[in-house]
Amino acid sequence: MNPSLSIDRLSRRKQHSPAGEQSVSAITQKVSAVLVLPLALVLLFAGACMIVAGIASYQAEAFISDWEKAGNEPEARAWQIAHDAAQRATSLYPVANGDYLDRLGRIHSWQQFRQPYAAPTAASSRHAALDAYRAAVAARPSWPYTWAHLAHSKLYLQEFDDEFAHALSQAFQLGPWRIGVNRELAEIGFSAWPHLSESQRQTTLESARRSIAYGHAEAQRLLKIAQHTDKLPQLCGSLSRELINNRKLSPCLN
Repeated sequence: MNPSLSIDRLSRRKQHSPAGEQSVSAITQKVSAVLVLPLALVLLFAGACMIVAGIASYQAEAFISDWEKAGNEPEARAWQIAHDAAQRATSLYPVANGDYLDRLGRIHSWQQFRQPYAAPTAASSRHAALDAYRAAVAARPSWPYTWAHLAHSKLYLQEFDDEFAHALSQAFQLGPWRIGVNRELAEIGFSAWPHLSESQRQTTLESARRSIAYGHAEAQRLLKIAQHTDKLPQLCGSLSRELINNRKLSPCLN
């Protein structure tokens, strides 16, 4: 074999090699672009949905704040706008959002909250609230407020079952020093007193004591709840004389 011929062939291979490499690199870049572009579009779409969902959720929360100040059932038109906004937020968010689902539940709870317990006319809205709270705790199981809301929905439906007991327990354990949780648990417990076990009554009284110890305004609020539910003797009997005097709970001194 001619050595000069072999050298010439090797030289030609080296000359063609960079072009081949460039071709492979170009193909790789095109493939990468084809793969990245759909992902970028998906992320862009998801981001846009999250922004719109956040705006809708903020709108729904504004209605709830107004209802809390007024303390009355919302007008049908206002409720529908708030509900649509809350529903839009939960639908647009890419995954189950515990905060948005809790807000949807609260809007359902507000719809007919002045109706009596177990009122047939309010059953639909209260079951809708319960379903939203169930989805919320599934998405965010460590949030005590939603567990308390779930237990409150069960109270309105007069369903004192294992789910009710579990919700009470979770709220109490997860939110020991959250004043809103303790206040709501005390209200639920005083309202459901005949249906509670002895241990549930004790946790109700503990939640009430924590609320009263928080401050004067909270103590007066809890006192009104106890009076409204005819549980003033139970509340006063669970409080120390020092706490009664510090919070100026005159009804407990009689």
